[in-house]
Amino acid sequence: MEKKSVAECENEALNFLIETEDLAEKKARIYSKLLTDQTLASEMESLTKRHVERRESLELLLYGKISKKSKKEEQAEEENEN
Repeated sequence: MEKKSVAECENEALNFLIETEDLAEKKARIYSKLLTDQTLASEMESLTKRHVERRESLELLLYGKISKKSKKEEQAEEENEN
């Protein structure tokens, strides 16, 4: 069994956190659109923004830049949500 370096372990952990924040963002966005209570919908939209900020911070830490999704990816995600 090969030992991983500390840097490899850190990169894996950051990638996992980025994926987790991305999923949490998608779920919060879906809930913000589905909820009929405007107060809760607004809170979910705020939560979505916080997940985006955390994901971008993690990407900046890992990649040195923030990855921007293409328009096609964003449209596909919106279609999947609907």
